[in-house]
Amino acid sequence: MELGTGFTFVARQNRISFEEKHFKIDLVFYNRILKCFVLIDLKIGELKHQDIGQMQMYVNYYDREVKLSEENKTIGIILCQDKSEAVVQFYIARK
Repeated sequence: MELGTGFTFVARQNRISFEEKHFKIDLVFYNRILKCFVLIDLKIGELKHQDIGQMQMYVNYYDREVKLSEENKTIGIILCQDKSEAVVQFYIARK
């Protein structure tokens, strides 16, 4: 309810592996209205560029390996205590 309408909890500390390297996505939700997965990564301290790259890897994995063709692209959210505006600005995709 606190995330909004349509959210369904999928997993906590969801483990994904590539070539014997393991990663854990903090929270995984599915939104029935948006028809997409929503990945949330919780970071203590300041956001680093590596954190953004890691989230992009998680999103790519879900888009390529988990989501169905009729579902929309995965959304990644990073929650952190502090951030550098410059780091965030240069990671924002331009269309």
